[in-house]
Amino acid sequence: MSAPAKVLAALVTALVTIPLVGSAAGSVAAFDDVGSTVDAAEAFGAPRRGTGEVVNKVVVIGIDGLMFDKADAAQAPRLRRLAAQGLLSQGTIAGHITISGPSWASALTGVWDTEHGITGNEFDASPFLAHPSVFTRIERADPARHTVSIGTWHQIATIAASGDRRADIALTTAPVVDDPDESATDAATATEVVSAIERSGPDLVFTHLDQIDLAGHRHGGASRAYLAAIRRVDGLVGRIVAAVDQRARAHPREQWTVLVTTDHGHLPTGGHGGRTPAESANFVIARGPDFTPGTVTSAHTLVDLTPTVLDLLAAPPGRLDGHSLRARPTRGDER
Repeated sequence: MSAPAKVLAALVTALVTIPLVGSAAGSVAAFDDVGSTVDAAEAFGAPRRGTGEVVNKVVVIGIDGLMFDKADAAQAPRLRRLAAQGLLSQGTIAGHITISGPSWASALTGVWDTEHGITGNEFDASPFLAHPSVFTRIERADPARHTVSIGTWHQIATIAASGDRRADIALTTAPVVDDPDESATDAATATEVVSAIERSGPDLVFTHLDQIDLAGHRHGGASRAYLAAIRRVDGLVGRIVAAVDQRARAHPREQWTVLVTTDHGHLPTGGHGGRTPAESANFVIARGPDFTPGTVTSAHTLVDLTPTVLDLLAAPPGRLDGHSLRARPTRGDER
């Protein structure tokens, strides 16, 4: 980015919570058609001969409170297809605090709660001075990289806007009026993510969708409302991935990877924070040219997201608890 653009981006970053309006709805591509078959390598911009140097791009979709085994019960075809076209790890974060603040901090720093010290949902930017976020690490390695964070929960922007080098854009979607289940607010978040991908194809986009967690708290992880929220978010995931696919086709030099994870699960009656299997259930999806379709494991969790992004974007990882999903897992990698 040019110096003036960086200044403008810094001003935008300071606006932690603003309404997101005027975004393009995004084009409907093959991935968003639940009846279509999509070739993963083609859709995600696998390197093509004669197109010049390949540029890696990454989209990370954070889905709050999603237990992946519920995706089958909810009939979430886009999430299931995304997992089938790459790597799916269904592991556990037992031993880690199963609360959003500690978990998203771990996903975006690559270290566990015992390192960054966040124990709840109220925190400021100070923990990320000692444990820089993935945005800081990427910007330190190459300030020309374009990094974007767009989320429904305001504390995601706290993380993205921390450190001596920050995300170029760190936005929180303003709550939509008369939106009791957060479906409209999450949809506005997804719309802005699609617009960012279409407009500029950032090197890293992180997004956070919240309505599944809200349904879990209000109705429980075994409720129809929880499954309905999963189906709605599945549609939003489809829109985002469709935008990535379209961007990859239009820009052959761009090699795109999509990563998906969650922060915790939910009890059948609702709630989380403990160490039960339902609360500590975690998953990671990785789809892109580096990941063999149909790969299934339990070796990876949310803490491996930051090392993977740094690996893909050729940024030094430093000392992290997690490991890149592109590396072979070793004993002791699991939490």
